[in-house]
Amino acid sequence: KTTTIATLARASSEDCSMMFAAKMAMVVVFWGGASAFQVALRPSEHRVVRVRGWGGEVAWSPCEVVSNDEAGEGLRAMALKVSEEKGKAYKTPGQFVQLKSGDSKPGFFAIASPPPPPEEEEEEDPASTTLTLEFLIKATDGNGWLTEAAAGQELDMSDVAGKGYDLDEWEGEEGKTDPKYDGFGCFNYVFLAQGTGIAPIRATIETGITKDLQKPATLIYGVRDSKHAAYADKFDAWRTDFNVNVVEVHSRPEKDWTGPRGYVQDILKRTRIDAPRNTGAIVCGNKDFFVANKEYLASLGIFEDRILTNF
Repeated sequence: KTTTIATLARASSEDCSMMFAAKMAMVVVFWGGASAFQVALRPSEHRVVRVRGWGGEVAWSPCEVVSNDEAGEGLRAMALKVSEEKGKAYKTPGQFVQLKSGDSKPGFFAIASPPPPPEEEEEEDPASTTLTLEFLIKATDGNGWLTEAAAGQELDMSDVAGKGYDLDEWEGEEGKTDPKYDGFGCFNYVFLAQGTGIAPIRATIETGITKDLQKPATLIYGVRDSKHAAYADKFDAWRTDFNVNVVEVHSRPEKDWTGPRGYVQDILKRTRIDAPRNTGAIVCGNKDFFVANKEYLASLGIFEDRILTNF
């Protein structure tokens, strides 16, 4: 069966932020040795970690766990309170932070909530109030310090980093299509997500970018089964309030699952994308997922620069 969609694809959480982290692998690898960095002694103070031999430095500041709720099997939906100054540094969906606790190995995590709306005037003291950033975290053997953190607990957060998704490639600067697209405007949006890759896509959708599309955007979201589907409680609102059709596909479905079975790539190849030259996409998942889907989308005629990455 062929489905027709007019949509744009945008992309991931832990998986996409970890793809960016691969470019910074030297920093992460060096973290394990005590001789590789210097840290101020008091964990509640603003501090800078300098990685010798690389030249980069990470500025850490405290954040507070507001909530830590189950978001699916092995998944945690976490809200962290940060200073307004740090929260407003988050400008673009797809950006990420590093998190750690004490001497734990830092992890890279894409922000799952949309950026705070811009204000015409800043507060006199931007650090006087706080904002909340949300994350979707996959529990692993090595991150119990994060996934088991209780409300009120203090963690360490880096500054907001990464370029995020360059949505001007879709919308154009000041609404003007870039000449490199030969006059083809972008009005079809497709999002492809695998696992925790749904996090930065959620952030993108909830900016409201899809609300005014003539045809709904499409999200194809691949998980193992219904127990592993994060944000399922938001899907109806994404359809009704944000103009996004959600296609949830299960690779190892339960017996009573009546939706699509297989993988995102399978559903994508059975999906007809109208006007690919007018289509944009975000793809977020592990490296193989990203490469395979980007190559396929490009083969349909979607401009490669409109297949957005956050790394």
